[in-house]
Amino acid sequence: MGVFFIYILKSSVCLVLFYLFFRLLLSKETFHRFNRMALLGVLFFSLLIPCIEVTTRHQVEVQQAVLSIEQLLLMAELEATPANVGAVQETPTISWVQIVLLVYLAGILFLVCRNIYSLICLFRLVHSGKHEKLEKGVTLVVHNQEIAPFSWMKYIVISRKDLEENGREILIHEMAHIHHRHSVDLLVADICIFFQWFNPGAWLLKQELQNIHEYEADETVINEGVNAKEYQLLLIKKAVGTRLYSMANSFNHSKLKKRITMMLKEKSNPWARLKYLYVLPLAAIAVTAFARPEISEKMEEISAVKVNDLAEIVQEKVLQDTVKVSKDEKKDALVVTGVKSKEEEEIVIFEVVEQMPEYPGGMSALQKYLSEKIAGSPIKGKVGGRVMVGFTVAETGKIKDVRVLQSDEASLNQEAERIVSEMPDWIPGKQRGRPVPVKYTVPIRFGNIRFAENKQPLIFADGKEISMDAMEKLDPSTIESISVLKDSTSIKVYGKRGANGVILVNTQRGSKTKIQNKEISFSQKTTSTDAVPDFPVSGTVVDEQGRPKAGVSIIVPNTNHGTITDINGHFSLKAMKDGNLWFSFIGYKPVKASVSSTMNIRMEQEVVDLFPELSGSVKNGNTGFKVNNGVTVHGIKGEEPLVIIDGKEAMEKDALSKLAPDHIKSISVLKDKSAQVVYGDKGKNGVIIVEMLTDDEYQTRQNKK
Repeated sequence: MGVFFIYILKSSVCLVLFYLFFRLLLSKETFHRFNRMALLGVLFFSLLIPCIEVTTRHQVEVQQAVLSIEQLLLMAELEATPANVGAVQETPTISWVQIVLLVYLAGILFLVCRNIYSLICLFRLVHSGKHEKLEKGVTLVVHNQEIAPFSWMKYIVISRKDLEENGREILIHEMAHIHHRHSVDLLVADICIFFQWFNPGAWLLKQELQNIHEYEADETVINEGVNAKEYQLLLIKKAVGTRLYSMANSFNHSKLKKRITMMLKEKSNPWARLKYLYVLPLAAIAVTAFARPEISEKMEEISAVKVNDLAEIVQEKVLQDTVKVSKDEKKDALVVTGVKSKEEEEIVIFEVVEQMPEYPGGMSALQKYLSEKIAGSPIKGKVGGRVMVGFTVAETGKIKDVRVLQSDEASLNQEAERIVSEMPDWIPGKQRGRPVPVKYTVPIRFGNIRFAENKQPLIFADGKEISMDAMEKLDPSTIESISVLKDSTSIKVYGKRGANGVILVNTQRGSKTKIQNKEISFSQKTTSTDAVPDFPVSGTVVDEQGRPKAGVSIIVPNTNHGTITDINGHFSLKAMKDGNLWFSFIGYKPVKASVSSTMNIRMEQEVVDLFPELSGSVKNGNTGFKVNNGVTVHGIKGEEPLVIIDGKEAMEKDALSKLAPDHIKSISVLKDKSAQVVYGDKGKNGVIIVEMLTDDEYQTRQNKK
């Protein structure tokens, strides 16, 4: 069976290569008869080339033990066959080769059954209508019910309505299909698909063959004197019909646009037929790559490895009569090497088993255990980092072989090993219903929270103020996100109470909210120059790790112009040639940069890193707003966000539009839970926080220009 598989695979690759050649060079030519022959030739050569034998008559030295695909597959089949060794008890198994074979045969069976069913339905339809004999032995089958016209072999099936309204054009079209024996082409293509159903090239080739059939039939209709425009209108009218059978030639074949385009296309230059000669070097390459090599003279066996020898080696490596192990268990084992002697005891440790080991109570219980151990650790608060700890869950559930696999801080290793070693017994993993030892890995993260000058920040959990001790007692498994506000942002929101920073903790009980779709435009007025930015600028904004930063606000000072970075961190706008640009994003330090044609900006976070994977007050780093030229901000859905200007709630809906852009110091956006945690229900649609320049700050900025 392995030899047949190799043949099918080689044939599939040949078919794909020849089909791509046809699509690239020939598919747009109007040589329909040649193109049809080319596609049938693709089928023929793809089946023939893998069978060709290339014979060499010189002596060949084999320098390495190299195995062909056929030999490797044969070895897999030999290994999949249970060895007849009396001392070893093998359990019945299904090898991967057998699984592939079953899937392949199931695909063939499905397609054969589907086509047989279609043939039965087609026969019923052909024999149920009224029969009329036409020329050249063709039978016309007329039905009273609505049915899309089609032809198959020597039968033309049509509804009485179509026969009376457009009978001449349809009959000419379907007679062309019968005259050219298009049904035979489709039958050959279907048989090819039976054995290469996994190959997309086989399906595409059949589709292309159907297109050419329609081109030939359409060309015949036009050559018979039928008005081209009227015929095209008829095709459009009939395009809404249903194709009943893939093995029949339907009048309303779905590739309508291609058919009309081909009818209107000028005839190809006869010299274009020379393109068909390109198939010769392609065929030579295919023969060289896929033909079966046969050597006529005896090979010099320097370091050659025969398949039979390898098969014997595989059989000789079966465990001796002191071990009873199933074949699958031997494959799943992590540590099984060489041939076991009678004096040794084999230790088999699994990485993947049918039922993985489990901590008592599940993953949530394991997280709780680790949190409690870390909270009570003597090194808590001294150093932080993550340690990956590997261990083995024995067949009894005991924890063994604890070891550090990866560590951010070497001083944490001993404590991490202690925490894992003290875990209670696990529920052991099982393979075929029997407990077995399994390798396992857990990450242990030691948090290290630091604040400037040991000043305690303001902490909120789901909108309620809590102490630092209360926050440390929260179950980490219930925390959905942690946001941090500091410096000017925390003061803008909480006043002097937020001077040391604000930590916003959202648990899984919190409700999800989104900034709604609100368009806010700033007025065109400005208090300085009337200069218009005309220098094109483009660039990219990245974070500290060099990752693109989306949603960064970019403002041209003293103008009403600005933009925002896209999902790839790119931006483009027009600025003042000798001026500056301001880059701002919530949770990041604002950046002032001199204008140049190409700018690459790196922004630094203003975040207290409680946990490396949880930071910032906006999910995914996206403010939820888009700023176009003219500083127009768009939200995401439909209701108005809360607007805070210099710490005070703006009561007017158009408050932002009345602000002068050159007096704005910064714009921050809170969305999702961060907004609702800070402002309650008022922030459910998001919050826009605007900080204005004081008169002194504004004057200082103007003097620097």
